[in-house]
Amino acid sequence: MNKQPSYILILVVLVLLLELPRLKTFWKSLTKRKASAKSTKPRVLKVKTEDDCPNCQTGHTLTIPPPETTHIPYSETKSKRGRKKKICTHNYFCSNPDCYYYQVSDERIHALIGYGSHGKYECIPDLFCQECEKKFTIRKHTLLYRLKTLSKTIFMVLSLLVLGIDTSALQEAIGIQESTLRTWLTRNGAQSRKLHERFFKDLLLAHIQLDELWAKLKEKEQAIWIWTVCEAKTKIIPVIQLGARTQEMAYSVVHELKSRLKPGCVPIFSSDGLKHYFYALTAHFGEWVVVEGEKKLVWLIVTLFQYAQVIKQQRGYRLVGVGVEHRMLWGYVDEYRSRLKANGLSGNINTSFVERANLTIRQGVSKVTRRTWGPAKLKSELEDHIYWWLAYYHFARPHESLRITLPEPFLRKGKQRPRQYQKVTPAMAAGLVTRRWSVKELISYPLP
Repeated sequence: MNKQPSYILILVVLVLLLELPRLKTFWKSLTKRKASAKSTKPRVLKVKTEDDCPNCQTGHTLTIPPPETTHIPYSETKSKRGRKKKICTHNYFCSNPDCYYYQVSDERIHALIGYGSHGKYECIPDLFCQECEKKFTIRKHTLLYRLKTLSKTIFMVLSLLVLGIDTSALQEAIGIQESTLRTWLTRNGAQSRKLHERFFKDLLLAHIQLDELWAKLKEKEQAIWIWTVCEAKTKIIPVIQLGARTQEMAYSVVHELKSRLKPGCVPIFSSDGLKHYFYALTAHFGEWVVVEGEKKLVWLIVTLFQYAQVIKQQRGYRLVGVGVEHRMLWGYVDEYRSRLKANGLSGNINTSFVERANLTIRQGVSKVTRRTWGPAKLKSELEDHIYWWLAYYHFARPHESLRITLPEPFLRKGKQRPRQYQKVTPAMAAGLVTRRWSVKELISYPLP
């Protein structure tokens, strides 16, 4: 009779040992709830200078093409006799480095004329430079150069790639090898990067939102972050980079953003709770000033700089604790909201625009879709796909919130309802282009 309590004690000990992991997790959850319930003061962050940015120290700058120099128009040097020019050669340029009009794309200046065509399966126009007497195809310096596949097929495939269709699905449906599709995407990604560097410079932006998007690489199951910079008013994405979630990447992102802004432009900034942004922003939006009583130069932040954070406390996919906290790290809340309202925005501290842009990236790029079976193998492959999506997003894809109401409805043929709105792309809203481009124009745009 005295041995029965010992058996019960042994059973209780065994049960406790088996349930020990669950008890640990339960105790951690209780301590986290208590910690979140306490009101802790935000940590005071120290301002950084341009000496802390590696890109500023190495003198790294963007490879933005120089502006076209003043050339004497060819029409003023030749005789006025002869047939008038009928074929538009705007945006095309002579690819001969020894030519006087080398890389001059203005048709009012260069010496290009139409010079017939070639091609067995489709007509490919040719151009002729009257200055250096060199002939070349209009596909030079484009994705289509020396490709035998029909251009309509290439346009269709690349259009589907920015709509979220995977390369393996295109291979099964169209019958083109996946290696060929990846080659097209690589070449088009390089062209899209050049297009981005040409147009996105000297920007005047009002409200910048910064955020990171998690992605996965197939190589060694490596995780990578897509750093996105979005403008709230025009919805353009001036900077997008891939890398780790480190302070060096934050410096690189803000350094590129500062180089794309017009000198003297200081937008309003908002981001999530990542502290790297504060160090990177304060290191680029300041100047060295001589202060009385100080022997060395003092780094002072510019007066127009204002920065706020949106801090979300999450457990899984749910907000816990206080939910969302708005924290002003630099500047005053009233001035921050008044500047937002002056630019036609709501005046609230938020990061909703960049978060919506991240969702659009996930929908358009199949390699970053959640729980995808086909992630990118390499970082370079994912970069090419994202830059091609970025070109399509800016120049060809109309944004619903940017549409303009026409002063008078536009009458259409038949029984169709009159069109009351004009579709606007982010590049049109930012004043970079005047009309919406097609996928054919994006791919056929020549870039050296």
